[in-house]
Amino acid sequence: MRSFIFLFVFFLAAGATAFAQDHTNHNHNTKKNDSVTVKSETPEVKKEESDSTKIWNTVCPVMGEEVDPDVKTVSYNGKEYGFCCKSCIKKFSKNPEKYAAKLSEDGTKLVGTK
Repeated sequence: MRSFIFLFVFFLAAGATAFAQDHTNHNHNTKKNDSVTVKSETPEVKKEESDSTKIWNTVCPVMGEEVDPDVKTVSYNGKEYGFCCKSCIKKFSKNPEKYAAKLSEDGTKLVGTK
């Protein structure tokens, strides 16, 4: 019986070691200031890396909340749009014209919303 328990514990430990997640194949040092580009003709999202991204709006064009500088940005019609959260990027990318029109000319408030 003792040998059975010893073998069980041994194989359990060996199995846990063998199936442990390998952390060498991915990078935790990703940039939070990545940029996403949306072409004006199509609402496709294209990821671009840029360190010099200047967000022109101070409120999110989707929710009207304050822009979070750690959330990715979207380039659309020559402007870099900032967002309050990641889910707003998805909504904006589906219909950028609609959400871009909701911002005031200086990007400081939502206009024309009901």
